[in-house]
Amino acid sequence: MNDDETNNIHYLRKMIFIIFNYLLDIGFVVLPLVGYIHQYMKIKILQNTEGFSKFVSFILIMAYIIRIFFWLGHHFEITILLNAILGIIMQLLLLQICVKYDKRLQRNQNISRLLNLKEFWNWPFFYDYFFFVSIITILIGFLSNLIGYDNEVYIFILGILTSMIEALLDIPQIYELYISKNPHTISYLLIIGWLCGDIFKVSYYCSRNTPIQLIVCAIFQLSTDFIVIYQIYYYKQKYDENLDKLFRFSHCDLNDSKFNRLFSNKHIIYRDSDFHLHRDSYSSGNTV
Repeated sequence: MNDDETNNIHYLRKMIFIIFNYLLDIGFVVLPLVGYIHQYMKIKILQNTEGFSKFVSFILIMAYIIRIFFWLGHHFEITILLNAILGIIMQLLLLQICVKYDKRLQRNQNISRLLNLKEFWNWPFFYDYFFFVSIITILIGFLSNLIGYDNEVYIFILGILTSMIEALLDIPQIYELYISKNPHTISYLLIIGWLCGDIFKVSYYCSRNTPIQLIVCAIFQLSTDFIVIYQIYYYKQKYDENLDKLFRFSHCDLNDSKFNRLFSNKHIIYRDSDFHLHRDSYSSGNTV
């Protein structure tokens, strides 16, 4: 093999490496949004938010805001900054659709609703969330400029905060699923995206010059993904069992008040296709 061929091979390997890194960066920015876009569409189609926790958006928005200011004092990968900016926009859009279709919200026009801690992040209007996010951004920006981005201790604390907050992402979803016992409005693509994204995130952080606090918290977040996956599997099984029991009522009518009350008490969203499938199977003597 002559020198020209050797140089061509080295050049080809270098180009492949550069292209791979570009694709990796694009994937880090874009892929986390896919699951939330699907969750947005699912809420819009079902016109129901039960099963999805708005506190997921709260945690991500807070983590992303702090991460932006962390980046200003610690210039690591630009893709992490872009991921934070696009993430905030996506979560605001998701909050907007959640507020629109959340039937549990009381449309209270009194401004005191913002001071009620029991109703925190469960406000009835989108501009409440936008106002809160704007205030938090201004306060952190003012504090950062006051202390200075050259203060290593302050920047280190920001890095810890953004990592710790994002690591708690699954916690409100775990609680919401425990309370509602309804896995059907949560996007499975979102959960798969969390799992794959966190695996990707851990790998990405470990392969880059990323602060250690981001790596540790990403590993913790990955472990909580498996709890959410187990909950969805468990409550899906319970849903099918309860559905089968309810269909054993003879001549059960979808419009029957007793039938609907029973479903409502069990926090289950039923679908016409499920009902007819189970009823036909039961009528023919087949087990479901």
